Amino acid sequence: MLPYWLRDALMPLPALLVMLVGVGLPWALVMLPRRDWRSRPLVVMVLLAAGPALVTGWMLVLGMVGGRTQTPALTWPTVAAGVAALSIGGWALMLHKRRTTQPHPPLPRKPLAFDERLLLLLMGVAVVIRFVSAVWYPFWEYDPLWVYAYQGKLYPLLGYIPQDIGYYPQLVPLSYAYAQLAVGQINDHVARAMFPVFQWGAGFAAYALGAQLFSRRVGIYLAALWVLYPHVAEWSIVGDLEIPLTFGFTGGAVFLLRAWFRDERRARLHDAALAGFFLGVTMWTKPTGGAFILGVGVLAAAELVRVRLNWRAVLPRLEITIVAGLACIPLGAVWYARNVLLGHPAIDFPHPFWPTQAQRSGVEFGWPLLALGVLLAALYTARLGLVPSIVWPHRMTLPEWLALGAGVGVLAAVLLPYLRDHATEEVKRDARRLGWAAL
Repeated sequence: MLPYWLRDALMPLPALLVMLVGVGLPWALVMLPRRDWRSRPLVVMVLLAAGPALVTGWMLVLGMVGGRTQTPALTWPTVAAGVAALSIGGWALMLHKRRTTQPHPPLPRKPLAFDERLLLLLMGVAVVIRFVSAVWYPFWEYDPLWVYAYQGKLYPLLGYIPQDIGYYPQLVPLSYAYAQLAVGQINDHVARAMFPVFQWGAGFAAYALGAQLFSRRVGIYLAALWVLYPHVAEWSIVGDLEIPLTFGFTGGAVFLLRAWFRDERRARLHDAALAGFFLGVTMWTKPTGGAFILGVGVLAAAELVRVRLNWRAVLPRLEITIVAGLACIPLGAVWYARNVLLGHPAIDFPHPFWPTQAQRSGVEFGWPLLALGVLLAALYTARLGLVPSIVWPHRMTLPEWLALGAGVGVLAAVLLPYLRDHATEEVKRDARRLGWAAL
């Protein structure tokens, strides 16, 4: 006999499988180049975005139509009809693509190292614990309780999206509404069954970023840093926008950076369009996802400086930014356009009180502290006899810290030119990719 909260959370499982496998999988294969079908983690990352994005996009249409006349157009039969059409259309296009494109040989498989298997095991355990933690509770945090979860309940009750509602885009509220419409009841545990979709998506996106730019091993470590980070665990059971926002942002970075390093124009622009799709998912989640646009602008500006203002030389990478921007519009701009047409502000940013609260929480120091901890662990285990005893805040005065900093600067000034002249091509390539990714 299952406890009621777990029983309720498992009820929308068939509807979630239809969303992800019935809709997300075929459309992921349609969107991805045929060569990427060999990478199962990459396919899973895209289907976890495509399924919720397409289904909630259809629900938005229904909710807006109903909101115009205040009649219940957003019901389970109408949602299911659209989902069926999306699924049938996606599978038809996927099968056509399979018939008309050349398959690629499978990727070589290497056995996992012990530490890689250990990290995968730890991530698997974390995912299970996090799912139980997520569906055990009802919604309790301020924003989910009064905005996202509230809207996810309101829309099934009314059958439409009221025209007086503006605020943030609707990926998360409509996802909660989808689960509750599917089972025919308003239930927090049912709605919260959507949480793992976005959590897994963010984890697979972190893996894809490392694996596509560097190697499978880098991908596993990057995914582990994300999935096992305590602050991520906390936000994964809240129901706010941060986890799905990170999923979309990181997915966009995967394809944008991959496009940035491609030579073949067709493959480069295909990746740029995929980056634009993920940017659209991000903008369909929260307006602060637009920070991705700032990052793209920084890359374009750096490239222009690198080629010394040679517009012809910058054109291949400028094309990437243009295609990504155009591809994000259908999903990324629809809610903001709707708000303007109804007389709402296009974008609502949070009141300054909330960013101030967040900045005072100290959580922004998490990643630097993690990096510092890894560095100190490396120093303490390395064969450096003096470092562990010297580098300690309580043992060093300000002049000593200044001397150490100056020494690090001198070493960097001497070693970087040496590395530039003597490093292997692989090291140089990785350094370039890290530099662009940092920008």
